[in-house]
Amino acid sequence: MKRTGFAFALLAILLMSCSQALAQKPAPKPTQVTPTPDLSKLDIEKILQQAQTRKIQANAEETSPLQVVAEFLRLRPGQVSELEQLLQARQAAIVPKVQAAQAITQQLEIMLNTGGNPAQVGVLVMQIHALQQQTAQAQQAFLAQFVAILDSDQLQELQAVRIAAQLQAILPAFQPIFLF
Repeated sequence: MKRTGFAFALLAILLMSCSQALAQKPAPKPTQVTPTPDLSKLDIEKILQQAQTRKIQANAEETSPLQVVAEFLRLRPGQVSELEQLLQARQAAIVPKVQAAQAITQQLEIMLNTGGNPAQVGVLVMQIHALQQQTAQAQQAFLAQFVAILDSDQLQELQAVRIAAQLQAILPAFQPIFLF
């Protein structure tokens, strides 16, 4: 049950952070510049070699995602404990927001299906948006705290994983024409 709840919370975070439909134009927000990882500093050959030499169990029933992350990044026991605490804190912060957003979304659906008051619809949409923003802020705080516990080698490997995740979407286009 805990795994299902945790997986649902993560899925909801991803969905909520990607779907930012607004009922009105938002006020201009100060833009935060997220630095793009400097690819020139990544030693891809070294990272690939290390990844190939590490034994990570493929069976998901035997190995939790936390264990895989800890093994891949070579987290020390203290870092694993800190990560577990961060994950629990994030879940405690995010789950109530996700549940509230779901309840408000159901209210919104009912209101839209029954021709509800446009002002009330707008209020619900703004409440959902506020919960989405709070959830995204909690996720960003979690990520910042997680990155803060990593040493430079672990951070470099995390950046490589992030780059790989971004490239995953375009890999299918390269396969049919044998570009790798």
